[in-house]
Amino acid sequence: MGKATKIAAIFALGVMATVATIAVQAAEEAAASTYVTLKLEGACDAQNTRLWLVNSHTFKTIATTVRWKAAGGKDLREQFFPGPNSVREIGCAAEAEILEAKFADF
Repeated sequence: MGKATKIAAIFALGVMATVATIAVQAAEEAAASTYVTLKLEGACDAQNTRLWLVNSHTFKTIATTVRWKAAGGKDLREQFFPGPNSVREIGCAAEAEILEAKFADF
């Protein structure tokens, strides 16, 4: 194997490793939303249910922006930082949605 071939092979391996690292990081960032869910469980009153935020990731905190509204109330929007494997009560709501989820940077 000639010197030019060895250099080309090393360069190609370096490029492939860089592309693989970027792809893994991009997939990880996109996957944050797959770990957080909202659940409505338990009655607050006749029109509203208790709202819970669940983070099922085993070791990462996920910054999660939630919009929710109680029957007859105003729209609320807040960012939460549920820890790994946690369930957190947000409040009472008739409807809710996750607007954004990303891995926390701390």
